[in-house]
Amino acid sequence: MTGFVKVGNVPEVIGWRAAVVAAFDVQGRVLMQLRDDMPHVAGAGRWSMFGGAVEEGEDLLTAARREFQEETGISLAAHELMPWAVLPASKRADGALFIHRCTRLIDPSEISLGEGAGFGFLTRGQVARFDVIPQMQQMLAQLCV
Repeated sequence: MTGFVKVGNVPEVIGWRAAVVAAFDVQGRVLMQLRDDMPHVAGAGRWSMFGGAVEEGEDLLTAARREFQEETGISLAAHELMPWAVLPASKRADGALFIHRCTRLIDPSEISLGEGAGFGFLTRGQVARFDVIPQMQQMLAQLCV
């Protein structure tokens, strides 16, 4: 977990991992995905960052880049992502969400939504008021200035 700041009660032994990308626009708003409202979807109907499960044989960085490209249509270079935070997963007691901060500013016109009910760039105030997955809400409040 080198380079990742722990936020919340991250399990000591991690059995499941997700790689997530925290991306921002020129106004400092965070890119969020409105999750599909279906029973099998983690965080169904809530706002979250783009990302997903790390597949067999994948490292965190590769998974973050793959998930972001699949879900937004944007291909990120490895040097555009840096380890940022690790959070407990909500659906699995042994799970953790590894957040990578994107150093490239994203423009809404670049996004071709591949997954989810929608997306938006949210201000800090909106993150606090919207139905954002709680551990991401906590992380953004703690780490964003």
